[in-house]
Amino acid sequence: MVSLGGFSVGLNEKTLTAASLAIALVCLLLSMTSTGLGSLKIVAILASILFAAVDLLIYKWGYVILPYLTKILKVSEIRAGGFEVPPSQDVIIKNVGGIYYATLFLYTRFYESAAVGVEEQQVSYMELWERAISSVNFPFKFCIITYIEDILKFREDVETSRAAAQMKLGREREKPRPDPITIDKWERDVARQNEMLARLSSGEKPLGTLMYIMTSAVGVSADAAIVAVKAQANELKANFSNTLNVEITNLSGEDMKKCFEWEIAIPPAPKDLKASI
Repeated sequence: MVSLGGFSVGLNEKTLTAASLAIALVCLLLSMTSTGLGSLKIVAILASILFAAVDLLIYKWGYVILPYLTKILKVSEIRAGGFEVPPSQDVIIKNVGGIYYATLFLYTRFYESAAVGVEEQQVSYMELWERAISSVNFPFKFCIITYIEDILKFREDVETSRAAAQMKLGREREKPRPDPITIDKWERDVARQNEMLARLSSGEKPLGTLMYIMTSAVGVSADAAIVAVKAQANELKANFSNTLNVEITNLSGEDMKKCFEWEIAIPPAPKDLKASI
């Protein structure tokens, strides 16, 4: 639902898609069945084409369009339980006894599975992980979702990465004055890719991993809570990005709402999960 003035109306990807499709069909039926419209029949046909195109755009890119639409209309989405999504579509707010709670979601994806990493790298990564979370002095929640990758595609990606690393290594060696540090970097990269391929050949299955982080803050007003939670999000992004060397982004729109829904239930099958990310 969306709060607009004194009224509440439904506004999400599904309702916008359904509305656009319905208008397109009505215009098409009017143009085909009504008589005496004259030049208005052409207008009805053009309107049908226009709304059909809008329907397709919302279906494909609704998660991008909806946040901009709510910003332009300056409306807030009201969800079940009294949760509110403001026009910016980047936080979720709830008023509890005059105190405002703002929740923000962050997302990152680990493209390499720990299951196919060398043991020393696994230990080192866990130490870095502990360092990243121990430097945060406010509560936050992280959720890690794992699934089995397509083995053939994963192997193809690893082989492509190895070939690229070998090419860069060869180019560096061919230079008149090769850089030992760069050579060592690409040699280690090639060795890592070879290790991953060897583990795959031994029967280990590659695991795809994604993680989202949830952090909440309170304030005496919605704006105060939003400012506080965004400051916490920036601190989390800095800690995890610098320590783990991964890119972490703020979630907004439908992506944020999916994580909010995943707090209750996650997609039951790997294909459903991959289709939603």
